[in-house]
Amino acid sequence: MCVATIFVLALAAVLGGCRGDSRTTDDAWLGESAIDPAALAARYDKQCVAGDLEACHKLGVMYAEGTGVSPDPRRAGALFEQACNGGNMAACYHLALALGEGIGVDRSLVRSVATYKRACDGGYKLACRNLGLMLRDGRGVPVDLPRAEQLLDKACRSGVPLACTNAGDLDAALAKQQPARIKQAIAHYKQGCDAGDSTACRQIGLLYLEGRGLSKSASAAALWLERACLPDDPVACRVLGAMLLAGTGVPRDVERGKQLLARACDAKDAEACRLLAPANEPPGDAGSNPPDGG
Repeated sequence: MCVATIFVLALAAVLGGCRGDSRTTDDAWLGESAIDPAALAARYDKQCVAGDLEACHKLGVMYAEGTGVSPDPRRAGALFEQACNGGNMAACYHLALALGEGIGVDRSLVRSVATYKRACDGGYKLACRNLGLMLRDGRGVPVDLPRAEQLLDKACRSGVPLACTNAGDLDAALAKQQPARIKQAIAHYKQGCDAGDSTACRQIGLLYLEGRGLSKSASAAALWLERACLPDDPVACRVLGAMLLAGTGVPRDVERGKQLLARACDAKDAEACRLLAPANEPPGDAGSNPPDGG
């Protein structure tokens, strides 16, 4: 997930008053989501100047996204660093994101790793997930798969759905040398799917199609792919759409198959667009222009 997208999600969380926010008084934060963004930014600015670190963090998110203020990545980075230095772990997380991508601050993978670690050690579970990914991929730190596994599993068990999917992906990769690990992958994917990550649902569907760790079943795969496609997963929509066109594991339904392929194509899935083109041709058109030499 790109940094900008995560900033959008973070903004929704902070303006909506997500669980676990540090608040000075209950009354001071009531009804934030109903306040005009510009007025809210002005409020956060005053509170930040007065030493409220959570207000500094929230204002940083607003500057990162240009909500209520003109976009200013450098101002956002400075606010994240200010709040992080004061002990705000959510701000440390956003500072680590910015450091990893060089958005508003000088890019430094080493500092990004260190800042994720600080946030993770301070109880910010999404930071544990990102630190696990850095260790898995060797970004800013030597590859350490055992430690990456621990962090991803920790974040998963703490309620971070994406971490469950990432843990499942790592399990599945390691299962190529350690076949028994595929069961752990399935367990992690189920946790992620049940917690709302559609990618995890799709991964289970694909395992059913492959017969990897699960009894091969196109009909079971279709159920999991449907669960993934309905929210937002274009790959699941593409695979399920192709299955519907061919009647593989599901009753053949050309119109719905084309609808799902179109949905995936609209989400920039190039393979779905390729599959959709011949499916949309009127009957008989495919043979009207035979290839050269035919």
